[in-house]
Amino acid sequence: MKLKFYTRPDCDLCTKAEALLAEGGFGKRYEKVNIESDLDLLDRYGDKIPVLHNTDTGEKLSWPFTASQVRELVAE
Repeated sequence: MKLKFYTRPDCDLCTKAEALLAEGGFGKRYEKVNIESDLDLLDRYGDKIPVLHNTDTGEKLSWPFTASQVRELVAE
């Protein structure tokens, strides 16, 4: 299972989501991806970040999400 956390610099919601991931014990289980480094990602997620994506299942969570929703995403 691989998780990608789509974010951008200076994003308050992304900071809150990342804190939730850390508190839930998911801090080492995802790859942080800055959408501003890729035009396709910027087009796809520009107004939807933060987004957590399980690349194995294709399932995604957009903010706001809870620790229990992340656990469900990981368990799929």
